[in-house]
Amino acid sequence: MKKSIKYIGLFLTLGTSIMLSSCEKNFEQINNDPDNPEDVPNSYYLAGAQRGLSDNTFDIWWGTNVGNQLAQYLSSNQYSSESRYQFRTNLTNSYFSLFYAGGNQAGRRTGTLNVGGLFELNRIIANCKSDPGGSSAVGFPDNQIAVATMLRVWLLQNMTDTWGSLPYSQALDPNNNRAPKYDSQSEIYSGLISELNGALALINVGEAGPDGDLIYGGDMSLWKKFGNSLKMRVALRIADVNASLSQTAFTEAVNAGAFDSNADNALFAYGEGNDANPLYYNKVIDKRIDYAASNIMLDRLVADNDPRLPCFYAQATATSTYVGEVYGLSEANAASTANSSVSQPSALFYSASLPGIFMDYAQVEFMLAEAAERGYAGISGAQGHYDAGVTASIEFWTTLNGSPASPTDISTYLAQPSVDYTNAGSGANYKEKIGRQKWIALFNQGIQGWTEWRRLDFGILQLPADGVLDGTGIPTRLKYALDEQTLNSGNYSNAVSGQGPDLQSTKLWWDVN
Repeated sequence: MKKSIKYIGLFLTLGTSIMLSSCEKNFEQINNDPDNPEDVPNSYYLAGAQRGLSDNTFDIWWGTNVGNQLAQYLSSNQYSSESRYQFRTNLTNSYFSLFYAGGNQAGRRTGTLNVGGLFELNRIIANCKSDPGGSSAVGFPDNQIAVATMLRVWLLQNMTDTWGSLPYSQALDPNNNRAPKYDSQSEIYSGLISELNGALALINVGEAGPDGDLIYGGDMSLWKKFGNSLKMRVALRIADVNASLSQTAFTEAVNAGAFDSNADNALFAYGEGNDANPLYYNKVIDKRIDYAASNIMLDRLVADNDPRLPCFYAQATATSTYVGEVYGLSEANAASTANSSVSQPSALFYSASLPGIFMDYAQVEFMLAEAAERGYAGISGAQGHYDAGVTASIEFWTTLNGSPASPTDISTYLAQPSVDYTNAGSGANYKEKIGRQKWIALFNQGIQGWTEWRRLDFGILQLPADGVLDGTGIPTRLKYALDEQTLNSGNYSNAVSGQGPDLQSTKLWWDVN
């Protein structure tokens, strides 16, 4: 997959948006281009941001080369450096910038460049605060602020769980901070919970939701559930390092109402043509065959007779059986394996309409199971929530694949010793039991699957068969963008000094086990 990734400098990108003064009379009027307005309605920012967030998170480059490799859902069968944890510098540079400043790789590929970073979400918030009257033309301003803030938190959590300390409190303010400081992960997490509390307090389900909302169509009752579900995730992630804040925020979110069925899932719906999922372009349009089913994931599904198996992978064409490619082969060994001899990602995986999953109901049930085991106030019935999480995942994926699993299929699966919550075969402790099933349910949400492995320590993931190329083990974080060392060197150095070496083996604040 030899395709250049163009780096857009974070500070350069933002700097070009600053209006410079001029002594020439009527300069602004003379130089106003009606075809390229300085600002657009918030609905444009929101639609573009949602598309860009989905594209950048679930595309081939970040979603698959990084996320699905780290979670070991897929194996590389050509350029296997990512399977062995040597990530290209321009890949990290590009996405570190994209997540902040917007733009996306899929947009460049299709010729329909979208936005999709914190910059656009912040613009919505700023517009609503500075001009609530004008902003109200595309939805109740407080609801717009709430939606943009929740998406901010969703993205920032993904980012801090990838790198650790980040520019947060001073980020995206080029007029005052062209070299923003890095906030610690503990500071960021406290800030994310505070942001969610503020956003949830602003939601008014009796007023109009935002125009341009491609996830929930402006339904603020669903955005409220999303916000509480996300708050549960943010809270539970810090359970081992700030138990008091974790339990307080988690129970608040549960009591306020989170997802209670797959109908609530936060999905970005793709379609045909330029609206297709970016994975579709890799396989169907570009005719690439860069990935196969990872033996780590596939072998688990086969052993358990998992109903989701055909949703994730196809049978090897040479044998009409499910065969995973050994994870982490050298390029020579990977290239020597015939594509026909191993299972490829499923037709669903490469379909134009495969949705981007921002968050789903299955995750909520698994979190409730864990909270019950941790003894969080008012939450009980770990096995019931675990079973509900597995059921929700199976129902979601098999329905999406066009062959819904029957209740008998699901109950049979749950009764197997390797799945049954009461059986030691499903895990030595609750973290293993919940973690293993949550990992399966997070298929194609690679960063989340990798994060749960780091947090719950449920095993399963294995070292690359032909060795690690960067470090000695499975990464516990990624290295910062190389450009940060030159563009923001002082604050980069302070971050490394406080967090630990800029290595893939350095553990994040919440990763204490």
